[in-house]
Amino acid sequence: MKDKILTIDVGTGSTRAAILRVDGTMVGFAQREYEQTTPQAGWSEQSPSGGLHLLYRIDGGNVPGNQKVAQQPPSLWWQAACECVREVLYRYPETASQIAVIGVCGQMHGTVLLDNHGELVEDRALLWNDKRSQPQVDAFAVREGREKWLSHLNNPPAAAWPAFKLAWWREHKPESWSKIATILMPKDYINFMLTGALATDYSEASCYFLMDSETRRWSSQACALFGLRVEQLPTLKLSSDIIGYVTPEASRLTDLPCGIPVVAGTSDMAASLLGSGVYEPGMASDSTGTSTLLTVVAKHPLQHPLVNNLHLANAAWGGFTILDAGGDAVRWARLALADNQITHPQLLQEAATVQAGAEGLLFLPYLTGERLAEKNNSRAQFFGLQRKHRRGHLFRAVLEGVAFASWRNLRQLQACGQYPEQMIASGGGARSPLWLEIKAAAYNLPILSTRNQENGVTGCGIIAGVGVGLYADFASGVRQTVQFDKLISPDPRLRDYYQACTELFDTLYQQSTALYDRLDVLSAGPD
Repeated sequence: MKDKILTIDVGTGSTRAAILRVDGTMVGFAQREYEQTTPQAGWSEQSPSGGLHLLYRIDGGNVPGNQKVAQQPPSLWWQAACECVREVLYRYPETASQIAVIGVCGQMHGTVLLDNHGELVEDRALLWNDKRSQPQVDAFAVREGREKWLSHLNNPPAAAWPAFKLAWWREHKPESWSKIATILMPKDYINFMLTGALATDYSEASCYFLMDSETRRWSSQACALFGLRVEQLPTLKLSSDIIGYVTPEASRLTDLPCGIPVVAGTSDMAASLLGSGVYEPGMASDSTGTSTLLTVVAKHPLQHPLVNNLHLANAAWGGFTILDAGGDAVRWARLALADNQITHPQLLQEAATVQAGAEGLLFLPYLTGERLAEKNNSRAQFFGLQRKHRRGHLFRAVLEGVAFASWRNLRQLQACGQYPEQMIASGGGARSPLWLEIKAAAYNLPILSTRNQENGVTGCGIIAGVGVGLYADFASGVRQTVQFDKLISPDPRLRDYYQACTELFDTLYQQSTALYDRLDVLSAGPD
């Protein structure tokens, strides 16, 4: 009986494959890790030539795996996907004939360029957190204004959007620009290698800075603005639409049977929202992975120059703010303050021994600047350091600093008339009760966490299942797969104290903005 779902998740740090039952239970899981490369400050790439490390988790356990790398495909993501799928099927060979559908989700904005033959124009992709196109954004803002295209393209200009990455490419890579026939995102590239289909979903397309939000079609005006042709962009589909079937070549490389249907899939963000039960208007999410995303679901895009909008896997929009700091700030703290000699749980334990407010220590978490702000060259800083402060105080301040910065972003959503009654937490940050307690008090909102922390995998599975009728609709898929764990309400005493902390944080943020340009000059060092 074909009642299993195969999901593939193309992440920033790894590609993962999972086989799910209809109730969301994971049968098997494989993961291949890889690194980003940063040739210059603010640049972030991925190349297939990077090192690969394979991890396996089957039914919750860890087992060592084969380090062999497939040589046929040109892409790291495709290599990783093939290896993960082959390993899961090797561990559970009976599931191969039971797979009803394949769904792929993945990191957004990682711009993949194909030529007329479906080959990579260049064997690298500029990632979501790559900021080399900021000069193109600045030039666009001077020429067009920051709000002129807001209602048409549902987002303010930002370096993350593929349109600006392409503008950088056109300016700096003229020799390869003419070779570009199709522009895809990471999960769409995997779908292409599986099926030969050149397609994307509305979620991914909504953040190209090239889609008309009203018609949900590619905007010919925006394409002309960036020197693109509409035919260079993939066909637009619903996330649950079947776009093709596993080809003989893909079958040979993955050990998947030919002919398995593949749906369009969606962005990792939309998948995580759905997999945490956030899909209906009025619902809100705090998704803390590498970054921190605060999202409220609405019927239409939120028109605000400091708010982004993402079309969801279903027929709704998610207005969201993004803070580059989240898990990334914690990883930095482990490296910078403990030389990676402690684990994440140990960091949380040390932070928990320190009282709220870290005895007068504040942390601005802008380690990589800001994605969307009046000044995007913000810097991180500790404020209030005294001799009494120890490592645990700094760890606590980092956790609180992320929460306070997210609170500032929440205010932007509230400025759009969005006042959620609670947040649903997902991502790695949802696994820390301490961090959730801090956030609940800082936001002054109850926070509900999901029992299953693999929200992206769950959401991707729901989408795929809807595509072949394993679920009647998205609501049915959520009811069958998503369970909630605990509700953390704001501690009144902590809430009132954090209100004073956030006010000081906000003042420090505002006063620091005048110094960043001068600091940029000094960062170059003496002549």
